[in-house]
Amino acid sequence: MIQAYVRIHKFNGAALVIQDDKIVYERSYGYRNAAQKSLITKNSVFPIGSLTKSFTALIILKLAEEKKLSIEDPVSMYMPEYPRGDEILIKHLLTHTAGLYEPLRNPKYREQITSTHAFHPEENVAFFKNEPLDFEPGSKFEYSNAGYNLLGVITEKITGLSYSEAVSRYIFNPLKMNESGFDFQKLKDKNKVTGYSRLTSTKQEETKPWNPSLVYASGALYSTTGDLHKFYKGLRDFKIISKETFLQATTPFKSGYGYGWFIDTIHGDRVIDHGGNLEGATSYFLMMPEYKICIILLNNITSTSLEKLGNSIYAALQNKPYSIPHPKKEILLEEHILLSYVGTFEVSDKYRVEISKEAGGLVMKINGADKIKLSAEREGIFFASDEDIVLEFISKDKKVIKLKIRQGLSTKVADKLG
Repeated sequence: MIQAYVRIHKFNGAALVIQDDKIVYERSYGYRNAAQKSLITKNSVFPIGSLTKSFTALIILKLAEEKKLSIEDPVSMYMPEYPRGDEILIKHLLTHTAGLYEPLRNPKYREQITSTHAFHPEENVAFFKNEPLDFEPGSKFEYSNAGYNLLGVITEKITGLSYSEAVSRYIFNPLKMNESGFDFQKLKDKNKVTGYSRLTSTKQEETKPWNPSLVYASGALYSTTGDLHKFYKGLRDFKIISKETFLQATTPFKSGYGYGWFIDTIHGDRVIDHGGNLEGATSYFLMMPEYKICIILLNNITSTSLEKLGNSIYAALQNKPYSIPHPKKEILLEEHILLSYVGTFEVSDKYRVEISKEAGGLVMKINGADKIKLSAEREGIFFASDEDIVLEFISKDKKVIKLKIRQGLSTKVADKLG
């Protein structure tokens, strides 16, 4: 199954599968650094992205057990000047129900995402603090990095430690997670992976690590499969928080999310999981303590397939149905259909896509760059065999009016000109 994901360039990393508290599968695939031809091993160190949220929530719950806060406390208790801080509770931040503006929507935040400037936590909060709420606190679920970055600030105020120091004190040190840390940008370790937006035999597109002071308590940690195995055992054996608190954390509040965990169902089984997606790094962590199962997947490529792979591995362990992906197959479309897609599409004055027809097929140029050959998967949907790009042409009254471009973690919509 994992080999199938490797073949379609959706897995390049380390996998660890635990069943009945035994390692039943541990294997690594692909290059840690393609230029140096160095291979990924079980000791390779990866950014884990939003899996960081599970650690942040765990610290908050530990502080609650120590009576240093209550999850019913309003944000204003710790940040008196925060807009509508009397209405937003710590519980809302933990469960993505605060209605906070997502900082990744802020162009200035996006511009700084790979910078090396050290943003103070208050500077981080400024990227979303004064934006209006998307909805009333507690009324609905909407995944939010802002909420977890606020939890990082609250952690610092209560403990008197930096967020990275707090993670070390409350989680890494007790569980002996010695290969895990906070600042991947500055990490000096021979096992550190290089991130890639695309990694095939002919394409090696490196990415820069995301700025830890921006992704902060919502996404800045790094780890290894071995350390995450220790994390699982620490949770399973209630070494950080009590069984009662763990059960609260893994009970859905709204839309299947608890306190730092998704609670999902696979073939009728309740599983606890979380993933992480950065440009050039993805992670997935699934646990099912009742069956003593844990699945850990770490990638050094941009991929949106890890959750599906993790779920399929779980299904296979339980002898339930699962699917194996296959490379996309090109179909041939008639000439008049291909011609209907030809034209210029504009996302903004800085992002323009030209679609033209050549030698029986379509080619694409983004902002005048080199041509990329397109293959039809079905009518209206095209892919590029050696690029992580999928195009969807959107029509109205049998006329193409828009183009949706999915590349890596981003989706752009372009209007057809003329």
